[in-house]
Amino acid sequence: MTKTLRNYAMALMLGMGLVGVNTTAQAEEAVSVYADIGGFSQYIWRAAAQGTGQGSLQGDVGIDHESGLSANVWFATGVATDDTEFDFTVDYSGEAGDIGYSVGFIAYVFANDSTLDAEEFYVGASYDIASLTAYIGDGYNYIELGAGATVADMFDASAAVGINSPDTGTSTTHITLGASKDFDMGSYTLSPSLTIGSVTDLDTEIAIGVNAAF
Repeated sequence: MTKTLRNYAMALMLGMGLVGVNTTAQAEEAVSVYADIGGFSQYIWRAAAQGTGQGSLQGDVGIDHESGLSANVWFATGVATDDTEFDFTVDYSGEAGDIGYSVGFIAYVFANDSTLDAEEFYVGASYDIASLTAYIGDGYNYIELGAGATVADMFDASAAVGINSPDTGTSTTHITLGASKDFDMGSYTLSPSLTIGSVTDLDTEIAIGVNAAF
């Protein structure tokens, strides 16, 4: 669904939802605003396809404060039966020595089917290229371990392993692999990407796309 944890978990920029990150804001600014938009062959979230294989338009707009507090609104089309999803996130991120941390809240809202609406609280920590995040939802917990790095100064690669544990039923394992390349186009950054997702007992999913961050 969302591309949250942008401040502390850049390692998961592909595994979390295929949305690019704008890194051009000047560090001395107390408040920075960002936006991005992209088109993808399908919408993959936590390694699973969220639609019926149709294309997906995804984008967001957000604001970061130098204190570590941030908020954004993210959207994706091509969900379920041609629905549109909106994710509203409030996050606080910081550092304690070499350890990054983040806590926040996400509200998932669907334009055409309110029965799909959901909420999550999360808390995460990161060190070097790795991050660990726990999401607490209504009737389930989701734990995700991720890592990401730039390979040979050529492209960014990421990997994430998540375990969804419902209050009732069987737990499932979610594996996401991703790769992307940023191209500086002056006023914006263009990022083609590839994501591969696999969930227990489900078919492997592949999504390709390109994102523009402003």
